[in-house]
Formats: sequence, structure tokens, C-alpha cells
Amino acid sequence: MTHLPADFLVVRTRAPRMTPEERRDAIIDAVIPLLRERGREVSTKQIAEAAGVAEGTLFRAFGDKESIFSAALVRYFDPQPFRDALRAIDPEEPTEDKLRQVFVLFRERFEGVIGFMSAMRMESGAPSQVVKRDEPPFEVLDQVFRPDELTVSPRMLGYYLRIIAFSTSLHPFNDIHRFSIDELVQFVAHGVLPPAAPATAPPGKKD
Repeated sequence: MTHLPADFLVVRTRAPRMTPEERRDAIIDAVIPLLRERGREVSTKQIAEAAGVAEGTLFRAFGDKESIFSAALVRYFDPQPFRDALRAIDPEEPTEDKLRQVFVLFRERFEGVIGFMSAMRMESGAPSQVVKRDEPPFEVLDQVFRPDELTVSPRMLGYYLRIIAFSTSLHPFNDIHRFSIDELVQFVAHGVLPPAAPATAPPGKKD
């Protein structure tokens, strides 16, 4: 009696072929962490290994290494994922919880961008061709915060939160004291002044 291999009846299928655009996207997804870690020193061999492709595939998809870097920069600086994350905040949550989530998103965004720029030796900022020069996504905050729960407009709140998150993402400003998210929320929500005491009538004066 002939004994068949245990996997004889297993139907073997190949993974579906990627389109050229899907292949480019997969390579970009693989190269971004490498660029953040190693900057421009990363080799095409390392990129190919991370993406699971041959080096020749990289050049067929992008032409040269600098084109890979440019595509990664465009992807990384795209503000749309950040907008989507802000839009996903539940407007029914308590105000301070929403402030905390916005601060976390801003801090992660700035720290990521600053770290990426440093790794890529972009001292003067990202090239204009890879950054979408549009308004900050503060119109999204109109959907997150109600006007009655703030003393400023949601959009003005966005400007305040952005400048605080940016400055606290710069290491020279935080070497002595690393501001936590909770500290920043407390500062924005309650300020530095004690609650005002209720007004009292002058001595001897009666209603």
C-alpha cells in the first residue's frame, strides 16, 4: 500500500500578487521605522530585507534610494491620520478626558516628527514638497468640544494645546522637568490661580 505524504491533500495557494501601488505602500511601511532608527545611513539591502523583497524590486518600484526616502517623508508628514484620530474622540466623554486624549495625540505627533527630522538630518524642517500646507485640523475640535464646556472656542483651544504640546516635546525645554500629560491637562483645565473666593459684603453693610 502506497503511503501518501501527510500534506498530500493540502491545497497550496500562493499569496495574491500585489499591485505596483500596493508594493510601493508595503515598502514605505517597512522603511519608515528604519529611517526613524537609522536615518539616511540605512542601506537598500536593509530596506529590502525589512520589506521582504529583493533589492531590484526597490529600484523597479522607486528608481533610487532618495525616491524611497521622499515617498516615506510624504507618508509620514501626511496630516490625515492625525485628523482621523482627533475625529475619533467621543464628544460625550468628560471634558478633561478629551483634553488628555488631544494632548496625547499632539505630543505623539510632535515627538514623532521631531525625532524623524533629527534622524533624517532635516535641521531646517521638512521640505515644502512633502508637507501639506493647510490649516491645522482644529475644525475637528468643534465636533469634540461643546462651546458650553469651554471659556474659549474649540479652535482657540486647539492653538493653546498645540503650542504647549510642541514646546513640551522639545527636549531642551524638558531636561529639568519632564511634563506629564496629567500635569498639562491640569494646567489647561484649571490654570495656576486658586479658585476665586465668593464675594462678601463689606462689614456693616446689609442687603
